[in-house]
Amino acid sequence: MTNIQLEIYITFESCNKTSWLHKISDCVSRYRSSRNKRFILDFVSSIKTSDLFPFHLVTIANLIQYLFDIGNKVFISQDNNKKVFDYIYNQLYFSEYWSNGKNHVDVKGGDDIFNLWRIVDSEKDLYVPRVENYFKRNYFHNRDLSVISQIMTEAYYNVFDHAQAQNNAFSLIMYKKETYMLHAAISDFGIGIANSVRKFEPTIQSDRDALAKAIEDNFTVRSTERNRGFGLSNILNGSTSARIFSGTALVVKRNDKTNIVGTNFSFPGTLIYFEVDLSKTEEEEVINDFEW
Repeated sequence: MTNIQLEIYITFESCNKTSWLHKISDCVSRYRSSRNKRFILDFVSSIKTSDLFPFHLVTIANLIQYLFDIGNKVFISQDNNKKVFDYIYNQLYFSEYWSNGKNHVDVKGGDDIFNLWRIVDSEKDLYVPRVENYFKRNYFHNRDLSVISQIMTEAYYNVFDHAQAQNNAFSLIMYKKETYMLHAAISDFGIGIANSVRKFEPTIQSDRDALAKAIEDNFTVRSTERNRGFGLSNILNGSTSARIFSGTALVVKRNDKTNIVGTNFSFPGTLIYFEVDLSKTEEEEVINDFEW
């Protein structure tokens, strides 16, 4: 019997944050029962590669992994937008993560992006030092970049400690030299922060209340011995702006103000997206002579 594979096109028509994440979430809900299909990811011609930021790219990776895990094949179309195809396929090497099982591939032909990384527990202690060394080597010689390490470590351990994502967790970092702004996104299709909090405190009902609890200082669900509960508040405190999206709730930090809002669709896991202004990084202190 011939095994016929049906082709399904998923077209991304806008890079607007809400529209993009709504599309990702809708696809997870709509195609959760799909098996043995050929999914074609398509991008309209008006989308530019400069429009694609880390949160776009990690959630695309999440969607590919999700469709792949439930038994489908996924392709990126070059029919309508050859430049976006080349960027994702030939510069960021997305195919290597699924065809060859890679967790990280160095980006080709650009020094503004530290490429996609599949977040796996066995490499949890490797990635943050690599990122810090990368920025010191390329941009910030003898500069204190501990803020990057602190925020990234907290974001990764959120995945390790809470997500139960079964390797559907990705991160990506981009640096805009002209603005000195670091953009980073960590996204997983796991159980979500909101659900993790509710499992620990069943009296909490809404996703908004769960996220409000999660960003409190010293809050922890004590999922592992290393989880001290400082993570999400450290991310908000250390970043210039940030968003944490889980279920139907979104934490937004902007202009030193933090708000929690409800959304009319549910994100299937957790997305952490933040920006850090590195223009004010200080020189590292070097102690040559000291006395006890």
